[in-house]
Amino acid sequence: MSEPLTLVIGNRNYSSWSMRPWVALRGRGIEFAERQVKFESEDWAHNIARLSPTGMVPVLWEGAPGAGFATWDTLAIIERAHELFPAGGIWPADARDRARARSICAEMHSGFRALRNAMPMNIRGRYPGKGMDPEVAKDIARIGDIWLQARSPFLFGPFSAADAYYAPVASRFVTYAVELTGAARRYHQALLDAPAVKTWCAEAMKETEFVAADEPYA
Repeated sequence: MSEPLTLVIGNRNYSSWSMRPWVALRGRGIEFAERQVKFESEDWAHNIARLSPTGMVPVLWEGAPGAGFATWDTLAIIERAHELFPAGGIWPADARDRARARSICAEMHSGFRALRNAMPMNIRGRYPGKGMDPEVAKDIARIGDIWLQARSPFLFGPFSAADAYYAPVASRFVTYAVELTGAARRYHQALLDAPAVKTWCAEAMKETEFVAADEPYA
């Protein structure tokens, strides 16, 4: 891979889909530059059409952003990174582990809608108990079942895309004070303590922008 990589992301505080590939790449030591375009900003209005074919984030550029080769959508970015760095540990080394990791990432990508809608990512926010209802509780229970299968310290041993995919959920469980027990709780803490996740969350806490669509409980 000869062309430099640039990842276009949105607000760290709100953009769960930006967080996933950023944490995956950083967590596996893959070098990339970052281009942040904050929601509802002049920068967004003036540049997002050039930086994103879909007008959304994230986007991974190989070469100059806006002129090189673009891969968009979080899961596609993860797969492209795996192709560019096949020995980089984006996915687990074992074939069946890779299949399972892809399955649980796809489940997050297309599912857990009740949780994602009622408990939007807001890393700096604290809204204990908000958003909880029976459908959200079902999503949380399913996530807990996945986390119960975690090896030490992460889902498949070493940090991988599967962990990156659930990092925004880990932050949501802090924001909304979701209680976990046993192995699920231990995995939750391990994920929060992962260096890439800690770095993202620390930077998110510094952001001051308020996006009303992402703040239903403010």
